[in-house]
Amino acid sequence: MMKHTLKKFVAVISTITMIAGISVISYAADNNDIHLQINGENVAFDNLKPINRQNRVFVPFRDTLQQMGAEVSYNDAEHLTTAKRGDTVITFHPGETNVTVTKNGQTKELETSMVISSGNTYIPVRFLGEAFDYPVGWDDSKKTALLIDTDKLLSDADSFSIMNRYMEYNSAYAKQPYVFKGTFSFEFNMPYDETVRELMPIKGNGTFEGISEQDKQNMSMAMQLDTEGLKKYIATEAPDEQTAEIANNVVTALEDIKINYITDISTGKMYMQCPMFALAGMDGDAWYYFDLNEIYSFMDIDMNFTELMEMVTGNDMTFEYYIKNALSAVPLTSVNDYNDFESSISTFVALFGDSAFEQQADGYVSQFDFSENGTDVHLTFKILSSGESIIGYDMNISGGISGTNFITLNASQNNTDATVVFNLNVPDVLNMVFNCGMTMEPTEQKAISQPSGNIINMMDMMEEVA
Repeated sequence: MMKHTLKKFVAVISTITMIAGISVISYAADNNDIHLQINGENVAFDNLKPINRQNRVFVPFRDTLQQMGAEVSYNDAEHLTTAKRGDTVITFHPGETNVTVTKNGQTKELETSMVISSGNTYIPVRFLGEAFDYPVGWDDSKKTALLIDTDKLLSDADSFSIMNRYMEYNSAYAKQPYVFKGTFSFEFNMPYDETVRELMPIKGNGTFEGISEQDKQNMSMAMQLDTEGLKKYIATEAPDEQTAEIANNVVTALEDIKINYITDISTGKMYMQCPMFALAGMDGDAWYYFDLNEIYSFMDIDMNFTELMEMVTGNDMTFEYYIKNALSAVPLTSVNDYNDFESSISTFVALFGDSAFEQQADGYVSQFDFSENGTDVHLTFKILSSGESIIGYDMNISGGISGTNFITLNASQNNTDATVVFNLNVPDVLNMVFNCGMTMEPTEQKAISQPSGNIINMMDMMEEVA
């Protein structure tokens, strides 16, 4: 139950935050044990069966595509196999590795290995996922390859026309460069130690400004920290004067922090410059960066940020598109996962489907309550409108355990003004309040994709330390 709930939760949160991912799958099974499940149903093959080749599952091309509702034909003169299903057309010459896939009028070339056995063509299950944009998985205990048609799940669900109006409004901010500026403040209160119930206050405030484009963002931030509570803690807990001096030097540096950021999603690189790095023996004037391509590669996750941005900018970015990508981020590891996908779609409908919204004079309101295993979450999401135009949103989330509320989040945007208020309160453990306000306006300025000067790869630094 907890595992299934977690999978549904990951999918929903991915959509709310608009994050997508890719899972890594390996197959290993004897040929006579392998099965194929599509949309929760095992495929009943007539004669040919899935086979295993070098820990990869291959399925009979014609039988599998026909089971998926495709029309399969073979042109003997051209030695060309064609499969057509809906708006997707697959063509290839048996025995070759290049496959042409045309979908929605767009054509792409895929390279895949094939197996020819007794005159029959077998293709990898993963290829079907790439060709039809299906999530792909493997249930090792059941020796079953998994495919889920999320397009069909969405087509059978409620419509999302109200959310798509909001998506269209929101996309305008991605296409047009904007300059932004804002202020923030925060306060943490946490115990000095395990035996003292008095909470140590840490307060701060700051400003930020920058330029934002669809794939790039440049930002400078200045923050001032009230360190009185930290210095009190050092005075009472430091084991000796030398340790106290070092700790106080660090805390003093925290009183005035300046950080510059440059991010470029298309390259997957994030740069940071902070004079305070000098306290750690680093160059306070240099730019340090993380290459997300390297990080994902280290984790054996295949992610190409350049292709990702091309895919994003080349789509209309409907809400269904975001749901589909959120579901693709959930690893498929069980023959029961199709049921979890259906449940996730139902949750999306309950949150954001047209039937979830109530029309009011100034917009559309959706309210959703979730309670399971002692966890309670309430969400109110309002899309603000003026006449026929969408002008922003107002979102309120609260969460707690066994009737006690611990977290609240209020976020809103009204055209070019945005605010965020976050509260976390765990009695005798932690109390935190964060406030942020921001304004934006269109600009002709362009954000830069990388800094000049001394640039250092953080991964290289960590390898040297290791």
